[in-house]
Amino acid sequence: MRVNKFYLSLIIFLFVFASINAQNISSVKQKKDSILNNITNIDRQLKKKSVPNTISEFSASLKIDTVYANKLNLSNLQPPRDKNDLIILKNKWIPFDSYTSFRDTIIFDPVFLPVIFDGKILPPDMNFLPNRFKNEQVSDFHLISPDSTFARDLAHADRVEKTRRIYYMNNPLKIKMNAFGFKDAPVLAGNAVEKRNVFKELLTTDDPIGINKPEVEKIEIKPVYWIKTGEHSLQINQNSFSKNWAAGGNNNFSVINYHKITLKYKKDKISFDNTFEWRLNLQRTSADKFHNISITDDNLRMYNVFGVSAFKKWSYTANLEATTPLFHGYPVNSENRIRSLFSPLKVNLGVGMGYKLEKISPKDKYKRLDLSVELAPVSIDYTFVGDNDVDVTRYGVETGKKSKLDFGSTLKMNLSYGFNRYSKFTSRFMCFSNYDKVIVESENKYTMALNRYLSTSIYAYLRYDDGVPVDKKAKGWGYFQFNEIVGFGLSYTW
Repeated sequence: MRVNKFYLSLIIFLFVFASINAQNISSVKQKKDSILNNITNIDRQLKKKSVPNTISEFSASLKIDTVYANKLNLSNLQPPRDKNDLIILKNKWIPFDSYTSFRDTIIFDPVFLPVIFDGKILPPDMNFLPNRFKNEQVSDFHLISPDSTFARDLAHADRVEKTRRIYYMNNPLKIKMNAFGFKDAPVLAGNAVEKRNVFKELLTTDDPIGINKPEVEKIEIKPVYWIKTGEHSLQINQNSFSKNWAAGGNNNFSVINYHKITLKYKKDKISFDNTFEWRLNLQRTSADKFHNISITDDNLRMYNVFGVSAFKKWSYTANLEATTPLFHGYPVNSENRIRSLFSPLKVNLGVGMGYKLEKISPKDKYKRLDLSVELAPVSIDYTFVGDNDVDVTRYGVETGKKSKLDFGSTLKMNLSYGFNRYSKFTSRFMCFSNYDKVIVESENKYTMALNRYLSTSIYAYLRYDDGVPVDKKAKGWGYFQFNEIVGFGLSYTW
């Protein structure tokens, strides 16, 4: 009986001892397994690769695509070297495997990124042990070879960080960026990057790019009803002859001054065209014994047309034209005045129809045709001579009178044609008839521009007036009057 109790106590003791021993073995095994899991846990190693910077309060998460990381042949990243650490050149050396794709992956070495001062001046592995312990080599025990873990990448990251630290400590003036300036920058969330799903990409399209509507300042564009243009020129001519010049001639010096300003208004069916023109020619001739300077041409002209659109290019028009000289004019070697201010003053007023045509070449914008015609069946032509020293009969006014008034019809035409950017032809034609006498004027000008400020012009003016007395007719010309000028000088158009 005692033997049975002894055996029973022994069995209970062995059972308790075995259970305690099993618990100890299990705890030891679990502890060893936790170390193994810690080393081989990829997610935990990835978290270690992204360590917050507590000094600068700046954190940048590092994401590694394990798919492409597994494909990367780390042994081929560096070219092969011999025992003397010299690079062995091979014709077919490729740092990556043939099946590695870089369509969605960028591989770079952090050592080549811009250096940023992050406040880490002291190395993280600073050793405060005495010198006698620094050179002691301690062999580390590894359950798994470091080549199968991230030990090599961590060592490389430490070398890169050390190299960059040495650089900005030795070259502080070359560092342009500071990590403290990024403290307010947003940090990429852990769930911001979606895992790639090949099957989902096959069934769905890419997300459209969101485009925000830019804020554009609104400006009210007002219509332009008035169009202004101008033309100005100043030309100088000089002729000099020797006393024994076979053909003869008189020395002369002349200045030709010309100005023209146009103002055009257009709104709906209403149009109002205004032209102001002034032409003045001064001449100095040594043969003139009475005047040092004589005025060969002096004419101030104003032309206005008011129109209301009728149909197509036609409109109902009323036109007014007025011309007068500004200065006194004398013939050569004579004191008899032939013109002055308001002597004569010519005014022509007419009502009728007008036609306008504007054509621009589709190939050359400077090749342009502008034509306007005014036909006034009812027209008035008025001539006034206010200076008593001016012979009124020269302008068709009867002796003893100051003015004349004629009723009739008027035809006016203005033509402008640009051949190209540098040449242009303009013409003005006017014909008035009171069904007894006729006045015809034809004024033509051809301009050739050398540049914006220099030009050459040919001017021809032809006039016919059978209302002047017979004794005023020129020999060989009859009732025709002609003036021609060729000049070269300054010009400006706007």
